[in-house]
Amino acid sequence: MFGFLKAMFGGTTPRSKPARPPPKPQAKPPMTEDRAALLKRAQDVHRAKRKILDHLSDEDRAKLVSMAILTFLNEGREPEVKSPDKKR
Repeated sequence: MFGFLKAMFGGTTPRSKPARPPPKPQAKPPMTEDRAALLKRAQDVHRAKRKILDHLSDEDRAKLVSMAILTFLNEGREPEVKSPDKKR
């Protein structure tokens, strides 16, 4: 039986792919004053929104999460409302 398999698959061991050199690390953009101010502003906005979300009840948080998931699944489109009187 093994002879059959050797004949079928050539009886050779698979060759490994040649190793690729590791990618070169990309240089980070320099931290300018404008960039630092932009990052600080983004952190402030994030903290403010985080405080709003922290005050939600568990039920409201679950509703918000489910609505966000549906929005991502629908790619921002409103879901179609199926009316019972429509026939296909």
